[in-house]
Amino acid sequence: MKKTWIFLLVALLILGGGLVSSHATLAAEDEFKTLGDVFPYVPDGAPLFENVCICVFEKEGTFYRVEADVPAEIIEKNDALYDSESYDSQVKELLKDLPVKQTIDLSAFLLKEGELEALVGKTGQELTDMGFVPADEYEFSDTVTEIHLYRNAFEYVVSFAETVSPQRAPNLEEVMAPLTVKHAAFTGNLSYYAWEPAFDPEGGPEYWYEAPPSFPIPEIPVDESPFRTLADVYAALADRYSISGPTDGLIVFAFETADGRLYRVEAQVSAEIQEQLDAIDFFDEERDQKQQELLGPLPVSRVGDISACMPAQAELDALVGKTGQELMDMGFEQGMGYSFWDKAEFYLEKDLFEYHVYFNEKVPEMEDYDAVLNEILASLTVDKAEISGLSNVCSDPNLIW
Repeated sequence: MKKTWIFLLVALLILGGGLVSSHATLAAEDEFKTLGDVFPYVPDGAPLFENVCICVFEKEGTFYRVEADVPAEIIEKNDALYDSESYDSQVKELLKDLPVKQTIDLSAFLLKEGELEALVGKTGQELTDMGFVPADEYEFSDTVTEIHLYRNAFEYVVSFAETVSPQRAPNLEEVMAPLTVKHAAFTGNLSYYAWEPAFDPEGGPEYWYEAPPSFPIPEIPVDESPFRTLADVYAALADRYSISGPTDGLIVFAFETADGRLYRVEAQVSAEIQEQLDAIDFFDEERDQKQQELLGPLPVSRVGDISACMPAQAELDALVGKTGQELMDMGFEQGMGYSFWDKAEFYLEKDLFEYHVYFNEKVPEMEDYDAVLNEILASLTVDKAEISGLSNVCSDPNLIW
């Protein structure tokens, strides 16, 4: 029978082990002595995190996390192998004799069936308070509300009693807060936290949520717009345009027409059309033409008038005299490039537009401009600013408008 041991922090310090919670369950000392004992269970390589090798794997139904310190000379040899076609096997050979510093029996933290059943009836907010955080997978339909959640080293799928309207980029933590758990199960998958260098058996992954961009672009009814199908869009594209997708069945065009009008146009792409698009060879010389032939007949679903959002000339004039730091404080970000040939020029993005900003100062020559671009920009003063095109957010499939 496999034995497990609970080590108090003071015992860990005496034995020279790393800092681990006093509640961490460690596998018996002789379970894995070197990384060579571990590698048969880790087919995908040996992940290095700076000077530590962390292997997470399953053996005979038990999940383990094994750590080993990697000396600097081994790190150097590893770096020299990056371009090798047999990188994984060579790295394992390089690391196999390193002694295991710590082994954690992760299965000790996996929720058992009774614990999962005890979640039924709890709210999503209660799950959050218990340390569950959303993973990047969910399903909302008329009959199913499921959200995949991480807790400590594992992933679970939770079904809720209430229905939720389909959303392109939901804040899952907020969505699930009022919902009621109907069923919960282990997916069989580990969370990314299992490989976290600062893993804490009592801790867990954090949930980071970035709200999708949102701008009030006026919508034009399709039957009142110049675009009924994507063939109309292709025919209207001028020099400046961007296309995103298809992503989750949606393709987005943001573009300028020959008469200077700016639009965002969306269309739904069926799974059948997506499959045909995927079948086109990336290196096919007629790739663009074949894509247009497939997409052209698709009906347009939404049209946005970005021209209506153009800043007035007075807003552009108001930028004159401001410093680059003031522009950054206003939300301007680095765009497609810069020029220091004469006086400094930057392409900057803010909201829906890209700006060509001319500055009064000349930038001295230096070996690496990119390393200090923000510092350079901060010290400059605006001479004039022009709209040069649309920002990348205009074709973002998740844009709310």
